[in-house]
Amino acid sequence: MIQDLYKAGPILVTGGSGFIGTHLIEALSPQGVAIVNLDLRPPPLAAHAHWWTDCDLLDKARLAEIVAARRPTVVFNLAANASLKEGPEAMRVNTEGLANLCEAVAALDAPPLVIHASTQLVAGPSVGRFSPLDYKPYTPYGESKARSEVILRATRGFPWAIVRPTTVWGPHHPTFGRTIWRYIRLGCYLHPNDVKVVRSYGYVGNVVFQLMRLLELPQAQITNQTFYLGDAPVDSEVWLDTFSHALRGRPVRRVPISVIRLTAISGELLGKLGGPSPINLGRLHRMTSDYPVAIEPTFQLLGEGTISLAEGVEQTVRWLRAAQ
Repeated sequence: MIQDLYKAGPILVTGGSGFIGTHLIEALSPQGVAIVNLDLRPPPLAAHAHWWTDCDLLDKARLAEIVAARRPTVVFNLAANASLKEGPEAMRVNTEGLANLCEAVAALDAPPLVIHASTQLVAGPSVGRFSPLDYKPYTPYGESKARSEVILRATRGFPWAIVRPTTVWGPHHPTFGRTIWRYIRLGCYLHPNDVKVVRSYGYVGNVVFQLMRLLELPQAQITNQTFYLGDAPVDSEVWLDTFSHALRGRPVRRVPISVIRLTAISGELLGKLGGPSPINLGRLHRMTSDYPVAIEPTFQLLGEGTISLAEGVEQTVRWLRAAQ
């Protein structure tokens, strides 16, 4: 249950119409707390409509007005542009938007706890001792989120915690339904048969479980701390095969890495010509690179989610089929 401290005022979720935000609001709704969803887009679930307020974090004056009027006790900052294709200008909400939010909450007489969602892409795979300040960002999105963490750490006037979701998946995912899960269902997804890749995934229900746990613990245990969110790292082919068995009754197709490399080069050329490129060199790099993260401290303090890989895949496939 949420601490009574946080039930005194509304919980504000920026980006509450997004993927993780939708699941978080669904988990918050039966907890007896007022909810405010600030998002440019209306929520995808009709039941969430009455919590939505149309707001752009780049609209500094309007954001400050809403925060001052609602006086939240907790802010989950999930609003972000998470595209791996767009450049720095498109990422302003990740940095300037956060700065506006920090200024608005710091002006309150009783500033809320701010839980800021970053990403695992602010750093490379964690090996050895985990240092939250060891930034090695990947992609413009990762770079913008690394800057957002620096902005938050430099701000005073309210308690905060940073969370770095891993590769989060599950029902209502904005892109996987028309990309990787579609390719798997059609038998078009090719996996290298001579490469083993360990990656960090997180079923969205388990990630939300960890977010909710932050509201159950004393502030002293989480303030100024950084947590990865997700499940234990796993061989990527286990995740892929579990989906493939659920979607088409067999494992994903295996081919030599040389075949996938040639396909990626062709996709790179097609993309430059404006054609479809389901796989390119960037995607090949992500497919074949280990990306474990330091999830153990999260498990020790926040716990692991209760939904297994098989259960998460079953729920996701049920949603995929209903959405077709």
